[in-house]
Amino acid sequence: MRKKSIRKLNFAAMIKTAIKSFTAIILGLGLFWACEPCGDCGPENAYPYFNLIILNQTSLDTLGEYKERLSDEIKDVDDELDDPGNAPVVDSLNNLRAIKADSLALINALITTTKEKTISIASINGESNLFENRNGGDSLKKFRIPINTKQTESDYVFQIEFADTTHQLKISYELNDTVINNKITKSVKQLEVIEHQFDSLRGPYGCAPISECISNELEIYVEI
Repeated sequence: MRKKSIRKLNFAAMIKTAIKSFTAIILGLGLFWACEPCGDCGPENAYPYFNLIILNQTSLDTLGEYKERLSDEIKDVDDELDDPGNAPVVDSLNNLRAIKADSLALINALITTTKEKTISIASINGESNLFENRNGGDSLKKFRIPINTKQTESDYVFQIEFADTTHQLKISYELNDTVINNKITKSVKQLEVIEHQFDSLRGPYGCAPISECISNELEIYVEI
């Protein structure tokens, strides 16, 4: 019996040793593969772009008007509910209040979404399906707008989803050679906005001094 117990212990020890060795091999291979150069891999900023942030201020103002109106209507219904003379129609008034309260909740949710600058760009220069976020869909808070590296100006026509009008933006910049991951690529400096057709525009900003910032660090904030 004692010999069998010793054999069992030895066998268990061998299994543990084998598991440890196998784990070490897997980890070693993982580290090896992680360090292998990847020809298709590259940094996210391997091409020049600027960050565009869009706020739909027009929608925000309209939603604010709806909110104010609904709040006043709910207050009126509450006043009617407080009137004893309306006892025969109290159920109808409660139903009306519930409908208006649901509408107000929806408006508040839309205001929150709009304030978070979540918006969709349907197309740029007629090209669509350019953006997709990790949650599915193309509503983002910040868009990386590629810069043309074949000239010192880039012109864009933005079509915002569900909007009837387009918005034009034109920028100028200096092109410079740079090296990222041992690859020669382009960087952009001295980025300036020449023309735009937004209701409001601020930027570029993002670091100081702006003249020394590369484009990928810069943000332009616009309102429609």
